Amino acid sequence: MALTAGRRHLFFVELLIFFLLSGCAQKALYPQGPIHIVVPHDPGGVVDTSARLIQPYLQKYLGVPVVIDNMPGAGGNIGRAHVFRQPADGYTLMVNLQPSMSAGQIVTGANFDSLKFTHVYNITGHNYDALAVPIGSPLKTIEDIRKTSETHPLTTAGGGVGTTNYILAMLLKEKAGVQISFVPFNSGAETALAISGGQTEIGIAALDSVWPLYQSKHLRILAVGGPERDPSHPEFPSLVELGYPDIHFDTMAGLYAPPGLSEEKISVLVDAMRKVFADDKFLAAANQAGISLRPLEPAEFLKVS
Repeated sequence: MALTAGRRHLFFVELLIFFLLSGCAQKALYPQGPIHIVVPHDPGGVVDTSARLIQPYLQKYLGVPVVIDNMPGAGGNIGRAHVFRQPADGYTLMVNLQPSMSAGQIVTGANFDSLKFTHVYNITGHNYDALAVPIGSPLKTIEDIRKTSETHPLTTAGGGVGTTNYILAMLLKEKAGVQISFVPFNSGAETALAISGGQTEIGIAALDSVWPLYQSKHLRILAVGGPERDPSHPEFPSLVELGYPDIHFDTMAGLYAPPGLSEEKISVLVDAMRKVFADDKFLAAANQAGISLRPLEPAEFLKVS
């Protein structure tokens, strides 16, 4: 039976409503499967620790498995370039450090643009690097290090070229006159082990990476590279207060996605991260690990990157 004009109009209106509701339902389904967080360094460093800190809670609030994929190499640039090339579908994310990522891009000409990554949510701040020596080292002060380096460049463990460790080493060379022979490692954990084992004379790694070996009395921490003492470990002086006002920077670990992630999916991830940061168990875990949290949402996160 033929439809009247009025019924045809009603039919098309109902059909339009059906498709609109179907589209809304599809958008609301993200995420539908596992999300992979790439860590562009080996396990054990500050980036890996930050990713594993949020992983169980992000999984809880997104309702899907969240998997950590360590992808080390080239000071983090291999993992960063990999994520940069991935589809912006919300199923590949990355936890990474700034300014290490920007420095890695500038120094090595890497195949990614730091500011074009989708900045989802910053996790930690005040991730200061530490200058450390083996527990039995005769080097007790920065002046000891400088004077000793006059006779020969000091072997210095740290992350790859362009990492914050490398930047701090170059600042020590330029601003404090410390002659350095830089020895790169893939993670803060590897660097800490190299320092404690005497593989190098000095070393630079994230404070959180060297902290366990400091506690077990396998190395000594001489100073931190932030503009002030680390609020989680105030017992260590900053290089600024030791008389080197030009040697300092802050580092942040945050959650990123490939360029072009939709606003809808960003909103889902941000909502989940807000819930993570409101979770008392998460806050207790961060405190126990000695990690300084600095939650920043996308616009502010991008602004300070």
